[in-house]
Amino acid sequence: MDSLEQLACWAFECDRTQLYLGDYEADEENMKMFHEALDSYARGVPVQYITGETEFMGLELQVNPSVLIPRPETEVLVERVLQLMGKEGFASPYILDLGTGSGAIAVSLTKHNPLCRIVASDISEEVLEVARANAALNGVTDRIRFILSDLFNGIDENEKFDLIISNPPYIPADHYDALPLEVKNEPRVALDGGEKGLEFYRKIIPESARRLKEGGHLVLEMGFGQSEAIKGLADDTGSFVQTEIIKDHNGINRVFFARKRK
Repeated sequence: MDSLEQLACWAFECDRTQLYLGDYEADEENMKMFHEALDSYARGVPVQYITGETEFMGLELQVNPSVLIPRPETEVLVERVLQLMGKEGFASPYILDLGTGSGAIAVSLTKHNPLCRIVASDISEEVLEVARANAALNGVTDRIRFILSDLFNGIDENEKFDLIISNPPYIPADHYDALPLEVKNEPRVALDGGEKGLEFYRKIIPESARRLKEGGHLVLEMGFGQSEAIKGLADDTGSFVQTEIIKDHNGINRVFFARKRK
């Protein structure tokens, strides 16, 4: 379904088949919603912000301009973690989701594996409100603890995790101005990864080496051309004995996976 079809179905409260059969109500209020949606879309506002919803891993999620819109590429990360949790002895891990945003990763993991427990952190209370709403919408509130934290700063230093997961900002700062208008309508704080897009990895990787249990796993989403630099940051810690690069559905290196030595 293309963007205009999505907006029409949203405004007229119908599905695609009903839209093309004309089997829907189009009163004055519906028409007003549709035209306002078209105006917003023409200004580069993403469809998901207009409708207030998106889909991720088959789940309905709420979104607004305070959070990054979950991407299909991030599903590759979730699928890899679910595979890991399917292995014997790792079915009920204790997980830290750094920079949870909309809660897409934390909510989908707990929905697909009720045995895992997750601490989901973010630097913004406004963002955490969206994540909490998505946890409630999908019935997983009891398995996720939301914490206001700037990366690890608000996380109890005595807590050790089986898994640390993050989809940090990774757009290089000098590439930001060239992004499409629709993307620049998303929060810059969730996109701008500083110099070479690596600013957050330089903070997350060394600290993760201290916060993971022995044999624990670090899983990070990354941008195009960043895999070697990120692997180098992990190697520099001397704490990880196994690393793996996982490609997305477009063949781009997208997920970095590392296991802490025992």
